Amino acid sequence: LVGPDLKVTFMDHKRSVVHIARDAGNKINEMYHGELPVNMDVLIAGAILADVGKLLEYVLDEDGNAVQGTYGKYLRHPFSGVSLAEEAGVPAEVCHIIATHAGEGNMVKRTTEAYIVHHADFMTFLPFKERLIIE
Repeated sequence: LVGPDLKVTFMDHKRSVVHIARDAGNKINEMYHGELPVNMDVLIAGAILADVGKLLEYVLDEDGNAVQGTYGKYLRHPFSGVSLAEEAGVPAEVCHIIATHAGEGNMVKRTTEAYIVHHADFMTFLPFKERLIIE
């Protein structure tokens, strides 16, 4: 998350995504009587790792600001994140969340866990980027 005078850090965003996804998964498991089961281990692992590829996509400029680097211009973080996760032996169902949590995931079917992480991610990002502000 970047923007002028924005006090929300990358880690603030990551923590909020993990907590929102966890809470949503618990509520779905509680309220849907097993009809829409959420694997909480997969969900939480996916929420934690969804943005791991940003460590390769972004670099710090001379002023210490995170900017998309050359590597990131070729491969956005969902792609590089899956590569890192597979190399580390992360299960396919978690890699699926990493791959589909961003806009690239709109081209494929998502698991329930991937939908939850996708929405937790976007609901804590898009309002900073696209919200209507009336002053």
